[in-house]
Parts: sequence; structure tokens; C-alpha cells
Amino acid sequence: MAKVNLTDRIEVPSERKLTDAGQMHVPCKFARTGTQLYTAGQLGLKDKEPNEIIEVHREEADVFDDDSMATFRSAPVTIGHPAEQVTAANAKELQVGSLEGMPTRDEDTLGGVLVLTAQEAIDVLEDGTQELSAGYTCDIEDVDGKLYQRNIRANHIAIVAKGRAGSSCRISDEALEAQDSAIAAKAAQEEAEKAEAKKLEVEAEAKAKKKAKQEKRAEDLKSEDSAELTDALTLVDELKIEVADANTTIEALKVELADAKVAASEGVIERCAAIENARLISDMRDLGDKSIAEIELLVVQDQMPDKDFSGKSEAFVSAMFEILVDALDGETPMGKLLKKANLDDAKPAPKKVDKVAAARQASIDRNKKA
Repeated sequence: MAKVNLTDRIEVPSERKLTDAGQMHVPCKFARTGTQLYTAGQLGLKDKEPNEIIEVHREEADVFDDDSMATFRSAPVTIGHPAEQVTAANAKELQVGSLEGMPTRDEDTLGGVLVLTAQEAIDVLEDGTQELSAGYTCDIEDVDGKLYQRNIRANHIAIVAKGRAGSSCRISDEALEAQDSAIAAKAAQEEAEKAEAKKLEVEAEAKAKKKAKQEKRAEDLKSEDSAELTDALTLVDELKIEVADANTTIEALKVELADAKVAASEGVIERCAAIENARLISDMRDLGDKSIAEIELLVVQDQMPDKDFSGKSEAFVSAMFEILVDALDGETPMGKLLKKANLDDAKPAPKKVDKVAAARQASIDRNKKA
């Protein structure tokens, strides 16, 4: 990759001096060797996720290369990284100072003295900004899977207003935050790897203990004498007897279940008969959830509204129901209505004996005698 735009960030020293002309001289460092962390988006890598953290190595030979250092001579100073490269055409708008002459090497860093000529730049530093960020282009070379910066060419040195508004500030902050996030992620990964290693160690110890216990148990089983084996065989015989007894019990339960089914079917027949008689006597419907006793009571109360059946036994109510069934003699509720209509239209006829009332009275008399 050729001429990739990148930035580097170093804290601004506190040794600042104001000249009589109102300029501020600031000793500074703005580039260093070592490994830098960037996002794939900043490097223009299209085959990776834009936010993936990528290590880029900057070797001493590249940082302190004569041609590279020469590009920093009198480099313009800006507030934040501008959206475009600083040129003669836009320097009046963007430049707030410059690097004094050639940069110098200080161990693994590149530095010099900034001469700030714009009050806004001085104010930014006085307000607490503590970082500089070099803006430059470079080539990215892939060497055995590692990325290296080559042909570093300076464009400007930016006073980075960390955390303030503006796209350039945000771009710069993202680089720093990405670096911090990567360091934290790497530490977290190392902790996770340690925890996983510890977990595997504990699991291995547990497996070893379990294996030792199983081997000991196998030895114990081998050393068991014939008496223990005899006891085991006796236990097997006892279990066989218990199984036989259980089978006998199961057969008995099968017989009881068959009897219960017969009883249940008989109960169903009786209940169906009660429902059918209730329909014929009183034209009652929806009796599916009622017991036989409840059906008989409903029918008797319907047919004998003047009689109080509270406190009467089920046997008494059942007897009344049977009387009504006997008196029905196959006549349906509709037949009763038609018959009544015919009687109302006919001439007076001799009084007919009420069989139901007579049967009810006979039952009451029998109960009284009893």
C-alpha cells in the first residue's frame, strides 16, 4: 500500500515560552519508533472489518531516515488534523505555526521546537491540550504477515484537542481509543487464556483422580473373596423371588382392573338410562356433567314443584323417580302437550284418575307406615 495517510500522537511538554512578539515556543516530540495500533479502516484494508485493530511496525531506519526527517523541516502546525493535506493554497487558512527548522532525534523519538504564531493555537494549549499528532503519508509493506511503515513523508503537526467537537478531533480520538481498546482487549484475552489454562489444569487433575479411584476400585473387586461373591448370588436369588411376587401382584391387579371396567360400564348404562328418562319425563337437556342422583333429584323437583325434597335420602328420591318412569308408559313431553291440547278442545269428560299422583300418594303412605 502506497502513501497511506496516518497520524501519530505524543503529549506536549509543559516547557513553553512566550516571546516579546507574542509567539509561543514549545519543545515537542511528535513521532516515535515501535509498534502502533490502527484500525483497518484507517489503513484502507478492504479485506478486513473497518474497526479491526491492526499492528503496524515503525522501524528506526524509517523514522530517522534522512529523506523522511527532511520532510518535517518547518512543517506547518494545525489545530486538529485537517480534512485535507496542508498545501501552499490552504496554509493561510489552516496553519497556526510551524516546526523550527529540522527535527532532531531524541532516543526513539523525533522532536524539535514548535513556533506558534496564532493566538487560537496558544489558547488551545493553555486550555489544557496535552497532545501533538503528526500527520504524514507512508507506504505499508507486508513482511511475512507483519506490516511496516516505509517512506514516511510529513505533511503537518496537529495540536490535538482531545474530546472537543470537530471531525478531525474525533478521528484523532478514535485512533487513541482504538489503541486503548486493543491493549485492554489483549489483556482481557491473556486473562481469559490463563483462566482457560487453569480450567484445563483442574479438569486434568480431576480426571487423574477419577482414573486413580477407578483403578483402585478395580483392584478391590479383584481381591474380593468367594464369600462376597456368594452373598451377591444369594442377593440375586432373593431378587428373583421378589420379581415373582411382583408378577403375582400385577396379575391380581389386572383382575381387579377388569372388574372395575365391568362396573364402570354398568354405571355408564344406568346413567344413560337416567338421562334418557329425564328427557322423556321433563324434556331436560345438558345433563352430561350430572350424577345419577343429581339427575333424579332435578326431574323429581321439576315434576313435583310443591313438595320439599330437602333432607330426603337418595333412596327416597330414587323411588320417586322410578314412580315417574313407571307412570310415563312411553309417553313423551310432546305427546303430553298434544294430549292436553286435545282435552282442552273436547267436551267435558269424566274425571280421569291421576296415576302419578296416586302412585306418589301410595309411596308417601307406605313411608309413613314404615
